[in-house]
Amino acid sequence: MASSARPLVAIAGGRGLPPSWGGVERQWEALYTRLAGHGWNILVYARATYVPSGTVSHRGVAVKVLPTVRSTFLEAFVHTFLAVLHMAFVSRPAIVHIYSLGPCLMLPLVRLLMPGAKVFFTCGGVDWQRRKWPLPAAWIIRLGEYFSARLTDCRIMVSRELVRHYRERHGVESECIPNGVDIPTQPEAGPLAAMGLVPGEYFLSVGRITPEKRVEDIIAAFRKSPRRARLAIVGDNASGSGYMDALRALAAGDERIVFTGYRYDQDLAALFGHALAFITSSELEGMPLTLLEAMAYGCSCLASTIAPHREVLGDAAPWMFPVQDVPALASLMDQAEAAGMAGMRGYGQACRDRVAGRFGWDLAVQRLEALYLLALEGKPCSLAREAS
Repeated sequence: MASSARPLVAIAGGRGLPPSWGGVERQWEALYTRLAGHGWNILVYARATYVPSGTVSHRGVAVKVLPTVRSTFLEAFVHTFLAVLHMAFVSRPAIVHIYSLGPCLMLPLVRLLMPGAKVFFTCGGVDWQRRKWPLPAAWIIRLGEYFSARLTDCRIMVSRELVRHYRERHGVESECIPNGVDIPTQPEAGPLAAMGLVPGEYFLSVGRITPEKRVEDIIAAFRKSPRRARLAIVGDNASGSGYMDALRALAAGDERIVFTGYRYDQDLAALFGHALAFITSSELEGMPLTLLEAMAYGCSCLASTIAPHREVLGDAAPWMFPVQDVPALASLMDQAEAAGMAGMRGYGQACRDRVAGRFGWDLAVQRLEALYLLALEGKPCSLAREAS
């Protein structure tokens, strides 16, 4: 269980720990297990349908499992509501930290029931822009964004693009703490055989499969040439729609395209570590953790030219392509396949070096810890102001 050395920090808005789903939960594990190791008293609220039964802690972080409904539109809302009630009447944290825009609909209740708590918010993306949401749901999530700008003591963005969005739309300043990644050792290739893959002879797409990821562009670009390489699509439907069925139909009859479902641990490491190139064609991202992970493995990366991808990759314009530009992506895939693993190795090493120097979890933890300390001391949550 968590230590009582410092006042309680309560975390809500995601699916919980241990992580078994998306980027927010892996972010929580990386940040809060480290903070617990620094003596912080951390409590994460988890949804019963996503964590093992009986979970009470994870690597030094206390976990409180609460029920919710399995519904695309209500799951996060109901769970955050119950978490806020538990905070107000049971755990009584000094800091309440909410992740994602939908759960921010509960911020008025946080302020009403816990007026003395310091309220933090982390934004991983402008969720109301995601295509899975019908217009009424998108407008409700935009209300959550408004609350996140007006009812919080500290706003944390995972990219500079999101900092700009909040400044221009809401006239408020935010702190930028990008997602991080650990630099791994080279993994064994053994797990690939069971997926029908050969080291260095496949392109790789990894992530929750939702329409804004535009995986259909990757499939279309892949099929434009008679390739020797295969295409591994790792993940599964996370949009609550028929998007995954449409992708399978688009790939029908092409045995070179492999849908692996979600993969974890050694399987995922092998996929990243031995791919010819990683591809992300997204039209919308906050700070793409899968791109950071691919770079950490020294994997060459082909990415659409949205601002978060440019922020992560830096000077990699020759290997980037405009959103929806299937011919441009197909051309890059042709070049990567012609170069082979040996020819792409230099770019992969440059990706690894960049992420090692700029996107470490230890730096993210240092910045988050500094913000928590400022809040507990009653000071403005601004690292720039504190440094000056």
